Amino acid sequence: MAVIHYNKYIWLVDTIRSAGKITKAEIDRRWQHANLNEYHESRIPERTFFRCLKEIEELFDIEIKCQRSPYGGQYYIPDSDSNSQTKQWLLSQFAMSQSLSASRNLKEKILYEPIPAGTEYLTTIVEAMREKKMLQVAHLRFDSKEAPHEFLLAPLCLKVFKQRWYVLGLVEEIDDKHDTPKNEPRIYALDRVQYVKRTEKKFRQPRKFHPQAYFSGYYGVFCGKDYTPEIIQARVIPIAAKYLRSLPLHHSQKEVEPCVFEWFVAPTLDFIQQLRTYGSELEILQPQSLREQFKAELEKQLALYNRIEDPEKK
Repeated sequence: MAVIHYNKYIWLVDTIRSAGKITKAEIDRRWQHANLNEYHESRIPERTFFRCLKEIEELFDIEIKCQRSPYGGQYYIPDSDSNSQTKQWLLSQFAMSQSLSASRNLKEKILYEPIPAGTEYLTTIVEAMREKKMLQVAHLRFDSKEAPHEFLLAPLCLKVFKQRWYVLGLVEEIDDKHDTPKNEPRIYALDRVQYVKRTEKKFRQPRKFHPQAYFSGYYGVFCGKDYTPEIIQARVIPIAAKYLRSLPLHHSQKEVEPCVFEWFVAPTLDFIQQLRTYGSELEILQPQSLREQFKAELEKQLALYNRIEDPEKK
């Protein structure tokens, strides 16, 4: 699908979202002055307009409704259709894209964290998910000195985490060499992908698979049957507590008493590393095994700082 079509969808969603409710006549008036309107159209043709609404719903699951009235219809995005985390993220990206497009002279004054690589595959993956088509993927692991691993993947969902895009899917064949069992979802970082090609082979979406439910017990991208969610408690200093209240680490987060937070989440490497970023501002209370792990790591680190600088010990 051409990039210009996506940009028009972005413009249309952001225009309706920012207005709250808006008539087709007002949309046409704004389109006349839009940067995307290269041909200086006076209006968006009705057929094109309704095709855009249909494509937006199919691609992004964002429904644009029309409220009829004696004074004409008004288009809007229902609150329930923009409350999910995914849709909020999409809408915010739309708004930023439009703002940058309309104010190109301000681009150098808007700083953001770049995603290193892999974004060029997003369109292919999204279309494959929509059409339920298998992907041919070549993936190279960080610790691999071999050639990229090639396989067929049934893409189930996309996830972004700490400036990296990931695709979760089912690998068609069993590959003992690369530890890829069949019928178990596997996750791949797109910046480690060498290429992605959509095939014409169809796949069947698992009935009981729901992306949000699948990741609900985890933080980050480490997930699966090898990790079990459990209660984790930590005490933090007051200033750190303010950060946790304003931006919870996980949807299960609770403040069980002042400055004591609890999560029901798997203690994966992603979550443990996030807790480590608080350093001396955080104390693990439970489980005891995780508390002992943090204590041992701190003692090891302290030993590094306290050791005598002897060239023979280096």
